[in-house]
Amino acid sequence: MIIKIDASSQERREAKAAHELFTINAILVHVIGSLGLIKLLNTSLNIAIGLTVMVSMAIILYTYFRTKKAKVDDVYLVYIHWQMSLNRYKILISAYVFYFLITSLGMVIGDNNVSSMDGTSIIESILTLLGIVPLFFAVLISAVLGSGSMFNAGRGEVDQKIAQKYPQ
Repeated sequence: MIIKIDASSQERREAKAAHELFTINAILVHVIGSLGLIKLLNTSLNIAIGLTVMVSMAIILYTYFRTKKAKVDDVYLVYIHWQMSLNRYKILISAYVFYFLITSLGMVIGDNNVSSMDGTSIIESILTLLGIVPLFFAVLISAVLGSGSMFNAGRGEVDQKIAQKYPQ
């Protein structure tokens, strides 16, 4: 259930900023950034994903500190939307952990005798691609959640469960 919080247009814009950053992280950093590194700069898949994850982690760290600041300095609507954005990063972080675990497993058990066209072992290539699938879906889900939350923030709305979890 959605509850409406009485807020000025400026406060609603500030609340939207959290979800705009979240969506930019999902779309620009992950999709366009990784594809740009791979296609334009001819970077390997693992390096491109590693770089995008590092940029994303910097954005997540900024969001963490901005949420702490919002709790003290900003109105409730702004704080709750920064908190909601921070909570949603758990989806991406879980996908990062899965990706790095699967990729590491591929490096450990990779068969050096049989290699694919790019010189990596076939097992390593398969596990790398297996690790990318949850990351892809996490980015897709993040983009959808971020855009929906931007709409709610613009209207001054908050999910009742989030409001109960983080009271004023």
